[in-house]
Amino acid sequence: MNSVITRRQMLKIMAAGAVAGASPRLRALARESTTDAQPMPITPELPGEDAWELHGRVIQSTAIYQEPSAASSRVAVYARDQSLPILGEVRAPFSAHNDLWYESSEGYAHSAWILPVRVYPEQPFIQATDSFGFWGQVAQVHTEGYTAPSTSSARKYRFYGGTIYRVMDSYRDEAGTEWYKVFDDYPPRQRTNHQWVLAKDIRRVPRSEMLPIHPFVGDKRIEIDLQAQHLDCYEGDELVFSTAIASGRPGLNTPRGNHCVTLKQPSRHMSNVPYAEMREGDRLVPGDIFDLPGIPWVVFFDLAGTAIHGVYWHNDFGVRRSSGCVNVSIDAASWIYRWVHPIGGYRDDFIRSNCQVGTPVIVR
Repeated sequence: MNSVITRRQMLKIMAAGAVAGASPRLRALARESTTDAQPMPITPELPGEDAWELHGRVIQSTAIYQEPSAASSRVAVYARDQSLPILGEVRAPFSAHNDLWYESSEGYAHSAWILPVRVYPEQPFIQATDSFGFWGQVAQVHTEGYTAPSTSSARKYRFYGGTIYRVMDSYRDEAGTEWYKVFDDYPPRQRTNHQWVLAKDIRRVPRSEMLPIHPFVGDKRIEIDLQAQHLDCYEGDELVFSTAIASGRPGLNTPRGNHCVTLKQPSRHMSNVPYAEMREGDRLVPGDIFDLPGIPWVVFFDLAGTAIHGVYWHNDFGVRRSSGCVNVSIDAASWIYRWVHPIGGYRDDFIRSNCQVGTPVIVR
């Protein structure tokens, strides 16, 4: 029988990072309110280029019910990667940890397997003018990553709405189709570390969305309660942000103890796909393999590669379901990334730190 390599062993082998599971929930607690989570608006405040509509991407086959109850009549079934408009939220019983339902034009779907995605109009083409390029976010429910700037070339990955990539270069082909070359920081099984995506599907992340939050506050800390499946951000004694999490499942537990932020990355490809340099005997059960490009707003807090990060493969917080990391919604991950020390700039692929500088992370 093949032995099963543990998550910690794999992370040490790859010197990589982390994994887990979750996705954008429509709520996170802001400084203005430390008692009840405030829902993300269904429509944006800004018009024009910043206009977007809220859609739900189906993560796995999901039923639409006439009422927000699994006991009501089914009116439709959506398959993986189909999408539906999200018109509102309803709280109604479903599971012990998650009572959030989404309202669509046809009925109601439970939130666990519906990922909220901001869908933007077709994006303007931006020429990459230097070696760094710019940060881009998938602005559609999903788009494809190709081996070359042509829809007839091989596909590498499907990139999902809300994920983050560094745009390295831009290109307009003979037919006038505009492309971005995006950096992919992992896959050892590939010969190149980039992919090509349609430029119209990528929204440039403005610098304003990466500016640090409360950068001059020194007394910051994160407290994570594994029993309550909750994360709180404090400035001194003041609670400034709070969100539900999905931590490591049994056998892949999130490490308890006192930690600190050791590394930040706006985007990380996390994978444990076996590769040629692996030692004989280091094998994985197929169901344990993961290969996830573009994981957004990653905050590592120990040397084994455990991190707080956004997720796009489920939307079910309040229960242990990750492979060891602390999963939060993409919106929550963005806030945390900007708030914690160390502080970095827009053009940083990664920002290293230590416990003299990095924000303390206390896991209980």
